[in-house]
Amino acid sequence: MKTSPFSMFYICCLCVCITVLSFFKHKWEHSKPIVRRQETLTAVSNKTFIIAPYYDPRDKKAVRVLSIVHVSVTELYCLFHCLPNQTVLVRGQIDIHRDRYGFPYGTADILCSEPLDCEYNDISIQESNSTHQDDIIRFRVRNHHPEPYTVNFTVCISTVFGRYNNILQTIQIIEMYRLLGASRVTIYNTSCSRAMDKVFQYYSQQGLVEVIQWPIDQHLLTSSEWHYTKGLTSQIGYYGQTATLNDCIYRNMYRSKYVLLNDLDEIILPVKHWNWMSLMGDLEEQFPDTSVFCVENHVFPITANVSGFDLWTDVPGVNILSHPFREPINRKVFNNRKLLVNPRKVFQTSIHSVLKHKGTSRNLDQNMAINFHCSRSKRKKISQDDLIEDHILRRYNLSLVPNVQKVIDHVFTKD
Repeated sequence: MKTSPFSMFYICCLCVCITVLSFFKHKWEHSKPIVRRQETLTAVSNKTFIIAPYYDPRDKKAVRVLSIVHVSVTELYCLFHCLPNQTVLVRGQIDIHRDRYGFPYGTADILCSEPLDCEYNDISIQESNSTHQDDIIRFRVRNHHPEPYTVNFTVCISTVFGRYNNILQTIQIIEMYRLLGASRVTIYNTSCSRAMDKVFQYYSQQGLVEVIQWPIDQHLLTSSEWHYTKGLTSQIGYYGQTATLNDCIYRNMYRSKYVLLNDLDEIILPVKHWNWMSLMGDLEEQFPDTSVFCVENHVFPITANVSGFDLWTDVPGVNILSHPFREPINRKVFNNRKLLVNPRKVFQTSIHSVLKHKGTSRNLDQNMAINFHCSRSKRKKISQDDLIEDHILRRYNLSLVPNVQKVIDHVFTKD
């Protein structure tokens, strides 16, 4: 049968149309708006919240996606966005940290094994094993191309909440960190006062403080308690403190030689040495295989005052120089410790201990370092006569006092 010229023309036009439509269909599929994470905490479902993915080749090549996950979640998938326009789906291994303290949500790692022959920058986490979903949220993988660390010490401050306004103590603590050798202080901020925010902005402009907005209370019912008790409606303890500490370690893994895990009313304070560099030089020589140093907590109660440093009375907050009495250690009960770690050897951390790590963990003797903790006493049966006078902090006064005054003058005299 002979095909007419008109039929041939029609067939050619049809083929061209199909080709053009296929091209634009393919182009449209791969040019959908890319939705990337904007917040520090992103909901991918009502039971899974993503903090950030970090490349982690230490055991095997994988992406460790730091998350907050409900204990009932058993199945999640990792979608790798391979360059230029391919995707590979793998099932994620969910590892909820064991220290959720009875709350239904806890810090978790979603481990995504790296697929072969896939060059990627982004990854998505989803409940379905389908690769065809609209508005998939893509997360940029961090630490993919690690470089040598640029600072020696970073301090991680887990959570600031409740319109935090302890301005004087915060300035004193940050200035002490600076004197001891901190190049960076990373602070996770849920809620603080306007005046406190001005202090954070001042230090951020100086390059010392990195403020990470931590909007966990927009996603979950948070608790100021660390342990779940019957009757609580809270879904996660202490504003997700363990999640922020883990994120801070991974965030600074290849930026900082050491990371210290503290609160804003605490200082890991050397006893024999003047600063952290000389302390760690000694400890590295004595304990070369140790990657985690645990420093015992020593409470300096704010109810025990002395005169002589009645400075900055118009600034809200605690004056740590006015409280040189510490509580004796009660060896009959557990005493908290805070941590100084090599972040490249840590996989999971809790508040007072590291859960998974390489190398050894060591409790430091109090003649080497203490965790100076200036706060309200939690011991009911203790009197002023039981306290031990300890002026360890005052050896820094010649530098600390003018440095604190300089910050106060700069932040608050402009009002």
